[in-house]
Amino acid sequence: MFLRLDVGDIISVVEGDYEIKNIMPDGKLLLLKQFGHDSLFMTQSELLKRYADRLLKIVRREDRRRVRIDTFRKTTARDPNIDPDPRARIRQLLLVEYDKSPVARSDKSLNAFIRNFDLPKDLDDANYRPSAGTLRRDIRNRIENGHRPIHIMSYKSSRSTSTRMDESSVRLLLKCVDWFYEKRERRVADAYDRLRSLVDYLNLRARRYGRYSGLKCPSHETVRYWIRRCENFALCKKKYGEKAARRRFQGSSSAREAKRPLDVVMIDATTLDAFVIVDNDSGNVLGRPTLMAAIDVCTRMILAIFITFEPPSIYAVMNCIKGILTPKEGIIAQKFPDLREPFVAFGLLRLIVLDNALENVGSSLQDALRDLSIDVEWAPVKSPEFKVHIERFFGTLNTGLLHRLPGGVPAPPKELREQDIDPRKQACMTIDRLEELVLQFILEVYQYRYHRGINDIPIRLWEKLTKIHGIDVLDDLTRIDDACGYVKKANLTRDGVKVEGLRFHDRNTVTELLADLLPLSPRGRRRKPSNSVPVKIKFDPEDISKIRVWNSHTLTYQELPNVEQHYSKGMSLWFHRVLRKRAKQEQEEFVSESDRVRARVRLTRSVENAGATDKLRRARIVTQIESLSSLDVQHAPPRHDGKAPVVSTAPGMENRADGGEMPAGFLRGRAKRKVNTNKHRKSVGSRSKKETISAPSTGLELKDPSSFMTYIGKAEGWDERD
Repeated sequence: MFLRLDVGDIISVVEGDYEIKNIMPDGKLLLLKQFGHDSLFMTQSELLKRYADRLLKIVRREDRRRVRIDTFRKTTARDPNIDPDPRARIRQLLLVEYDKSPVARSDKSLNAFIRNFDLPKDLDDANYRPSAGTLRRDIRNRIENGHRPIHIMSYKSSRSTSTRMDESSVRLLLKCVDWFYEKRERRVADAYDRLRSLVDYLNLRARRYGRYSGLKCPSHETVRYWIRRCENFALCKKKYGEKAARRRFQGSSSAREAKRPLDVVMIDATTLDAFVIVDNDSGNVLGRPTLMAAIDVCTRMILAIFITFEPPSIYAVMNCIKGILTPKEGIIAQKFPDLREPFVAFGLLRLIVLDNALENVGSSLQDALRDLSIDVEWAPVKSPEFKVHIERFFGTLNTGLLHRLPGGVPAPPKELREQDIDPRKQACMTIDRLEELVLQFILEVYQYRYHRGINDIPIRLWEKLTKIHGIDVLDDLTRIDDACGYVKKANLTRDGVKVEGLRFHDRNTVTELLADLLPLSPRGRRRKPSNSVPVKIKFDPEDISKIRVWNSHTLTYQELPNVEQHYSKGMSLWFHRVLRKRAKQEQEEFVSESDRVRARVRLTRSVENAGATDKLRRARIVTQIESLSSLDVQHAPPRHDGKAPVVSTAPGMENRADGGEMPAGFLRGRAKRKVNTNKHRKSVGSRSKKETISAPSTGLELKDPSSFMTYIGKAEGWDERD
């Protein structure tokens, strides 16, 4: 079966438009992509199958010609046999009457002539009379007295003709379009310049051979029009990449939805558009802090916030999770008594949505979420639309609060320079004051404002749904500290645990752990038992004065204190690593605890003196700001606010299927290369070992093997039967 197809027809598919260049005797079609150099063969059966599935359409050559003519060719001179426009007919009758009885061509005389002229009834219904200036131009320009045809009564623009672009120019324009979309840096002006130089070259070449090519370079606007009209997914992908093409030509994917509070919670971090003063004494500006926030997808309620100057880390994520699980009404009221509305949103979440940052995909966070029986889902890489709810909240916070603060960053740096605005010079608040303002905006403005995404007010929807479904909480809130932490593998010995350049030891606790874990520790190929056992430990990123060691025998965590309590008390893991890096750069060794304390004081002094400008003015402003204690969410009592029923839920660390082992996490960078290198070495070693076993080389040659074996049998100690 052969379809009626002609060379030049277009087969339009999802990948682009293909032109039929040749039809083989067996019915196969040779197709060439219009914008590009790709070609393919397609059988007519395959074409029919895709045609039946509505995956392609056929554009005939005649249809393309008609579309081009209707699109690009302007209207030609009117046919006198076609019924004219009523306005043209009225102007023709006025000219004919003027030729019979002319009047002066002044505005007064012509207006009187037009007003007194009686039109037929069918034309009088058009309610149109030309002006004196229009009639004067018609008398002068519409042919001559006694010859006023109806087809010239229309305007000149309708009588002008335009010729269709020749096929050579069309091919050059298509090549120009394809050239433009090959590289990102090419502009429309570059494409026009290239096309113009190519047309000039072809005309010059034709003149050399005594021919006239007749090629005319299209205008710059024509080139721009063709480039914009020919844009599609394939061309945009080739020029700007697949991600940009998807965002331009594909519909956006819907974000996660939830039907109950705490079903889905999104957590993300952003750099706040405001500078703050972190030192109340000197008034030094350290920079722009980072806000970690959690939002409930169902009700759009903010569950927790955490503001810090540290870079994105497991420390900020864990503190935000602690804030979600902890009732905060009493804590916030005690810390910020001026707030009029309570912080009522909290509870045990079921699914958490995070981005693909390194601190979110590591084994520490996975282990903590498994202990708390919380599922996790990672958003696709570089796709903020997947976390659209939390991203939208950040935008609302910036426009509603941060851009209006002294020290705010309301515009890009270029606009700030043009407006002579320096946010660093205007910064005049502490981080506690900034936290209070953010909470005031959330509790008193945001959660009481109508939200178009849920068609309701967040606090009203939260109270309504929590009365129906209740709020899940943990049985023992102190277990959060055991679950949330920076997880690592270490060795437990009689001297305790040594990790991160620190030693954690307590005689009684170490004795109990060794008694429980040493009998269960694998020996491997060792013949003698070892005095060390591999264990899983967890750091509190906020305080390294102690660690928690997982006891796989009792399925609990046991604390080990830091030997150097004076140095580690209140020290964060991030700050300790900064100190170690600074000491390594200065080629210093932490010989004693006093050395560590001196390094800590020296680094703190360096931070205070960094970027100090106008200290006296800043100190006067800062002294007016009330100093409040820091937020502590670790030891909050597990009580409820009384506004909804409470459903008690136990953590999942005792019921984990993996026995509390540390998750493998994702392999990235050096770790992944190391695993591949070890696999390669093992495969090479196994091959060499097989070759050695299969072909041993002893170098022993026997002239008479039978006599040698007889001698061995008679020798003393060789024959076991004797």
